[in-house]
Amino acid sequence: MTERNYAISILRVSGMFSIVICHFTGWLGIAFLQQFFNFGVYLFLFISGFLYANKDITNYGRWFLSRLEKILIPYYLFAIPVIIIYYCFNSIDIFEILKYLFCLQGLNFVLNGVQFTEIAPLGNLWFITIILICYLLTIIVKKIEKNKKPRASVVTIILVAAFAVSSVLNYFSIPCISLGYFITYFIGYYISKFKVKNSIFSFSILGVCLFAVSIIFRLLGKAYLDESNQSAYLIIASVTHLGVAVSSYFFVSFLTEKVNLLVKLAKSKIWTALDKISYCIYITHYAFLHSITSVDNFGLSKPLTIVLFMVFTLVSALLIYWVNGIIQKRLHRIQNTY
Repeated sequence: MTERNYAISILRVSGMFSIVICHFTGWLGIAFLQQFFNFGVYLFLFISGFLYANKDITNYGRWFLSRLEKILIPYYLFAIPVIIIYYCFNSIDIFEILKYLFCLQGLNFVLNGVQFTEIAPLGNLWFITIILICYLLTIIVKKIEKNKKPRASVVTIILVAAFAVSSVLNYFSIPCISLGYFITYFIGYYISKFKVKNSIFSFSILGVCLFAVSIIFRLLGKAYLDESNQSAYLIIASVTHLGVAVSSYFFVSFLTEKVNLLVKLAKSKIWTALDKISYCIYITHYAFLHSITSVDNFGLSKPLTIVLFMVFTLVSALLIYWVNGIIQKRLHRIQNTY
C-alpha cells in the first residue's frame, strides 16, 4: 500500500471547496468571489495528472474500465434522477439527454465554435467529458513513453507551444480544440514524472511568486480587458487558473513538509471523510442552486435556504458515496469471479 500524499489530500478537498464556493457565491450574486474561486477544476485536473504519472499500467483496457467505474457510477446515480425530474417539468430535446448519458456535454468546452447548450441543474458536469478524454490521452502518452523516454525540455516546449497555438486560435475565434484543460492535466503529470523537488526554490518561485503573479495578472485583466476585449480576458483567465493550480501544489506540498499542523489536518477524520466524498460533493452541489432542483424553490428565507443547500448537498453526496461503494464491491466480486 502506497503512503498517503497529504499535500494532494489537502489540495483535493481545497479544490472541491473552491468549486462549491465559486458556484455558491455566483448564486448569491457576488461576482468577484465567484471569479476568484473558479480555479478548482484546474486544480482537480492537475491533481489527476499528478497521481497517474508514475502509475504502471499493464492492462490499458482494464485500467480505463476501472476509471469509468470510478467516475461514471456516481455520475449516473445523480445525473439520471435529475434528468428525469428536469424532463417532467421542462421541454428538453432528446439529443440533449443523450449528450449527458454518453458524457458528451463537455465538448462545448473543448471544441471552439460548438453551440453551448446544457441541462441547467447539471451545468457543472462538463468536467466529466474532460477527465475521460484525459484518461484516454494518458494511455496514448504512456504507450509513447514506453518507446521513447521523455525529456523535460521537450515536454515543456510542446506544452507551451500547444497552449500558445490554442490561445491564438481561440482569440481569433478560429474553430479549434481548446487545450487548456488537457495541458493542465499533463503539467501535473510531468511535474510528478520528473519529480520536481519541493525545495525552497520551488516554494518561493513556483509557489509564492507564481501565485502572486497569477492573481495580479488576473486582476489587471479584469480591470482593463473584461469589458473591452472578452477574448483576451478569457485567455488571461485560463493562464491564471493554471498558474494558481500549479503554484498551489508547490505551496501546499512544501508547507506539509514543514508544518506538522497541516499533516494533522489531513489525517483528521473530518478531512479524510471530506476527501473521500469530495467527488460526490462536486457532482451534487450545483443542482441545488439552479433550475427545478434549486433550494430557492422552497420559498424560505435566505439563511434557511443556505442551510438547506448545505444539508441537501451533504446528504446526497453521502448517499451516492454509500450506494457507489455497494455497487463497486459487487462489480469487483463479479470481476474476480471471472
